[in-house]
Amino acid sequence: MDGEEALREQLDQADGSLSFLLLIVASVLLSLWTVTIQRQALCRTLTGEEGGPPLPDPLPIRRGASALLVGGLGFFLAQAARTWREACAEGSPAEARSALTGLWASLLVLLAAILRFRDLKEAAAAGGQDIEGGAP
Repeated sequence: MDGEEALREQLDQADGSLSFLLLIVASVLLSLWTVTIQRQALCRTLTGEEGGPPLPDPLPIRRGASALLVGGLGFFLAQAARTWREACAEGSPAEARSALTGLWASLLVLLAAILRFRDLKEAAAAGGQDIEGGAP
């Protein structure tokens, strides 16, 4: 692979990383929205306010946020695996160890997000909600 081809490949990787980081940011913003909804509900309860527009159900929003997070973290796990393979093939033992640490960290973070997503699906099912269909 020549120098320009390698740079183009790195540019493609950076573009992918930017895209999936935006998914993670969107997930955080959706989570912020659900906390805002919960806060409004608590304020209404504390003040005894019964009027006002109905608040959206935060559970489908949380599920959507969790799905975005799992997708973004899956991409970064794949990137970590690629980095580890390349470090094992071409790098020093220290680089390979560091890449393996990054791979394990990415795997554990993704597993935590999957567990949370699964828990949200079970909570929706326990609440009698449709967990497979509908927009988040």
